[in-house]
Amino acid sequence: MEKNKMKQRLITVVVLILLSRCFPFDASAQESSAVSGYITIWEHNYSFKDSLEAVINAFQDSYPNVEVDYTIKPYGDYDDLLRLSIQAGSGPDLFWTNGTATTTMQELVDAGICYNLTDLIDYSFISDNALALGRVNDSVYSVPWMTMDTRICYYNIDMFLKNGWKVPKTFEEFETLLASIKASGVTPISLSSDPWCILFIYEPVLAACAPEFSSELQNNNVNITDQPARDALRTLLQWAKNDYFGSNWLSMVDSDVQNYTFATGKTAMTVAGSWDAVIISKNNPSLNFGVFAIPAHDGTSGLVGTAANGFSVNSHSKNLDAAIAFANFCAGEEAQTIWVQKLGAVPGTDKIEASTEVAKQIVENGDGRVFESWQNVLSHRSPSGEAFSIYEKDIRKVFLGEVSVDEFMDSISATITQ
Repeated sequence: MEKNKMKQRLITVVVLILLSRCFPFDASAQESSAVSGYITIWEHNYSFKDSLEAVINAFQDSYPNVEVDYTIKPYGDYDDLLRLSIQAGSGPDLFWTNGTATTTMQELVDAGICYNLTDLIDYSFISDNALALGRVNDSVYSVPWMTMDTRICYYNIDMFLKNGWKVPKTFEEFETLLASIKASGVTPISLSSDPWCILFIYEPVLAACAPEFSSELQNNNVNITDQPARDALRTLLQWAKNDYFGSNWLSMVDSDVQNYTFATGKTAMTVAGSWDAVIISKNNPSLNFGVFAIPAHDGTSGLVGTAANGFSVNSHSKNLDAAIAFANFCAGEEAQTIWVQKLGAVPGTDKIEASTEVAKQIVENGDGRVFESWQNVLSHRSPSGEAFSIYEKDIRKVFLGEVSVDEFMDSISATITQ
């Protein structure tokens, strides 16, 4: 009798071992299935729609009991709409901010809205440089994306071939190209008067005109409004006077119009963010376009690059566990790879491969140098946000002739505290 019991126990143990090998216990699956609820996410631009949907789908494969909804708000009104919704108690569970690039996240942290994620998220896949976008007072309040967001010149390949225009190898050749395109009756560059669109052409022009100055910006070795910064803005002002952006560019109010104008063949080029490639392609899938970095006088071509901030978690979320789970998922390699590749972005790490020829071309067009964004440095040296507020408020006035370049730069300089 005792032998039979021992035999049955032995058989049971063997069966359990075999079952465990065939069907291993997955603690993470147990964990994820225990998380449930409904969360909402706010994003700020339709160019990120496909990436966001793909990340959500992958998240729900791992967290089947969490329902996720998202809304894309108009970028120009985004910060105001976010603040209003939070004040009304109807704010989203997760929301995009521009991190430390602007003051919005800092304000929300100070107001107790952004949840401290420092010890809750596995940030091991995120670089220190990217993580700086989400760090306030030594704590982390968002999940950055591992993209290398740069500013690049897109050009219409067929239009260039038809007219015999060549991709320039020096800054002088680039300016000669602009004049040649204009003389042919074609608008050289599509540009919107939105302050961010102006910024995304100003920064690569500054890097091309003054690469040494651009290199020293992030080291605090030069003043951000020194002569090179002023001269680069004067260069853009002269291009505007030459109608290189077209006669009505000041009436173009956002990046969508700018991208559409280029995509539909109304201009030969546009200078915009690397993230805009997907929108250009969607606007005109048959457009044959390429990219190049605006070259410096000596023929070198560094890129202005920044990481991209992602989502923060609302401290007042009614589904905090689910919101934190989504944020943690976004920080991992799977979600980061999905986001970068679906967006067709330039990867900010060699652990993610570029998914499009355009992204690969952008990497190949640089000479290996990556310059800090002028705007990022501006925000870091003016923590109150006053300097960038002046930029946003007055940059159009410079092109309208209402404020001089020196008056504009001097007013910014007066707010710099570090």
